[in-house]
Amino acid sequence: MASESERADFQAFLEQWPADRGALKRLFLALSTPVLVDERVEWSFVARPGVSHSFRVQTVKPRPGRNRPLFCMIDVVSEVESPCWLSVCFYEDEISDPEDLGEAVPAGLFQETGYCFDVDDADAAVEEYVKARMREAFVSASAAG
Repeated sequence: MASESERADFQAFLEQWPADRGALKRLFLALSTPVLVDERVEWSFVARPGVSHSFRVQTVKPRPGRNRPLFCMIDVVSEVESPCWLSVCFYEDEISDPEDLGEAVPAGLFQETGYCFDVDDADAAVEEYVKARMREAFVSASAAG
């Protein structure tokens, strides 16, 4: 579960979100808010200002034999000369991508192949697609699926 410090950092991060990226904030909240109230998962928040802010999600009851620190990571990537964007990542072997919208990242998720969906603008279809990948990853990772 997120520490008090992580909760405070998360709240401060949301409050300082750039006003011109409001649609992306809405998407971030649409993806992260259900996690905040789901008793089957825990979350943590790692702030690396100038690089990224990572909202990391893990299952409370992992499936037997699973030894991975999370099943989903929502990074808000903020480079100095670019507007921020979301990179929503999973382990490649725990999701599918029927519409081929994501990209494999070798050794990109805790030294394992990650599979990421980079989103720079809010879109209802993309939101639903990524939410479906989140549900799929949870079922793959969890004994409580």
